[in-house]
Amino acid sequence: MFKRKKTLKLVLWVFGIILIFGVAACAPDVPIVDELPSVDLETPKEIPEVIEPTDTATVVVLTPTVVLVPGAQVNGFTWSQTQQTLERLTADASHNLVILDSLNSESLSPEVQVVVGVGPGLDLNGIAANAPDVAFVAVDNPDAVVADNLSLVGGSMLEMRQQAFMAGYLSALISSDYKIAALFPAEGDVSNVLAESYIVGARFLCGICQPLFPPYNAFPQYEILTTDSDNNGFRSTVENFSNIGVEIVYVHGELAVSDLLDNLAELDIKVVSDTSPDILRGNWVGTISTDPGPALEALWSELLEGSAGVQIPSLMVLTDRDMGLVPDGRYRLFEDMLADLQAGLISVEITP
Repeated sequence: MFKRKKTLKLVLWVFGIILIFGVAACAPDVPIVDELPSVDLETPKEIPEVIEPTDTATVVVLTPTVVLVPGAQVNGFTWSQTQQTLERLTADASHNLVILDSLNSESLSPEVQVVVGVGPGLDLNGIAANAPDVAFVAVDNPDAVVADNLSLVGGSMLEMRQQAFMAGYLSALISSDYKIAALFPAEGDVSNVLAESYIVGARFLCGICQPLFPPYNAFPQYEILTTDSDNNGFRSTVENFSNIGVEIVYVHGELAVSDLLDNLAELDIKVVSDTSPDILRGNWVGTISTDPGPALEALWSELLEGSAGVQIPSLMVLTDRDMGLVPDGRYRLFEDMLADLQAGLISVEITP
């Protein structure tokens, strides 16, 4: 009995050893790791520096500007021709055109490159002296004087005399009996000079201008009036003209006010002037106007370069002929005479 127990223990012991080796044999192969694998840790990227925004000045590109300003008693045709010419020139040059009612040194902002003033009553010389970097042009301004940065277009005494000459020539040209007269302003010291040129122009056509029908007064005639004459002052002069049979009167622009023009229309006296009327009355022959357009075009490139200091005559033309009082044939004679006059072939002075 004891021997059997001993044999059983031996058998169990042997079975346990076999079981252990069997389990070990069934276990998977586990590689022997000599050292831990190296891990390639990514180097952290450098954090970009944050740049704080700074205040910087904004660059403003100024568009070059041309300023147009009227003076006193501007002829409507002259003004419109100046404006239309500048509109075309500034558009081609990509400039701005600004029209002001008045002008002083404070009106000239940094972008202003050229200033054009039309008509009398503008102190362009004074303003130009304080703005040497700006080019100025005085159109039909007899008070302006050529300066380093100021050019003149028209407005010279010669042109004023030429207008008076052509007024006399036109009046005699369309009259039926050479009974013509003129009215000049008393202000200033040029009225007698203009009256002389008016007479020279009339007599260039009609010689002694002797009427064929009574009353047989000497023609052409002229009167000098103050610009502040009341209606009675105008009326007495005009009625005197009517009494001696005057057909056509040249009215200088400074006197071409509504009351006087109405009075002439009432008496059926035709009118020639150098300034367009407020309204075209049935007795209006025409206006001897100036067109500064061609002169401004000739000056334009120099003005953009900042140079000036020259004087160029305006082109004279006959406008406001709507009433048809200048026949076509006589208008052609007028144009031929005007061309010769502006070409310097005819003198506006009385020569011995």
